[in-house]
Amino acid sequence: MGLQKESQFRATGGNGSEANSAEVGHQHIEELNDDRAIGDWKSRFCGAAWRQIIAELLYLVVLLSLGTLALLDAAIAPALPHEGGNAYVSTLLGIKINPDALKWIALWVAGLLGGTVFALKWLYHSVGKGLWNRDRILWRLIVPFNSATVSIFTGFLFSSGAVPFLKNEALDTPLMTLAFGFIFGYFSDNILAALQNLAQKIFGTLGQSD
Repeated sequence: MGLQKESQFRATGGNGSEANSAEVGHQHIEELNDDRAIGDWKSRFCGAAWRQIIAELLYLVVLLSLGTLALLDAAIAPALPHEGGNAYVSTLLGIKINPDALKWIALWVAGLLGGTVFALKWLYHSVGKGLWNRDRILWRLIVPFNSATVSIFTGFLFSSGAVPFLKNEALDTPLMTLAFGFIFGYFSDNILAALQNLAQKIFGTLGQSD
């Protein structure tokens, strides 16, 4: 009898952890099935909605493909001697790009890719959970380019030395430039929110009395 009680005690972790684990597991299953009942496979959206969803998906996939193609072009581009380093000749455009310009172009493209991946993630999340609506199309059209712009100007901010915890040389290597550019683009909303909070602390808010 004592052994049976001890085994039950261990099974529950001594504090009801079995029930807690079951509850957490149930919540995890609900998250995976998009709050649908088992066997509920029908789409929430009509044909007109799906046409726009597919159009948004194709737009983002094209941007993702073009950005990836631009990175591949830079990777295979031949290098030519140039003052201060090697210049690169784009195999797609046939133009010569100096190293300084290439760094900022790479940062912009990486930011575009980060914003595109972010928009793609929210597209399939919103469709799966039934949160998609037609008015979000402007958000999906603008976010990749907004992210690219935030990425390059955040790079300017870091390279200027205005951010004390990051060295000016952080963007000097191609891999670091691409990595930071993608992160800046993916989290562009967070960067803009942080800048807004900083501006409010420094300059105050509209309508604030002197």
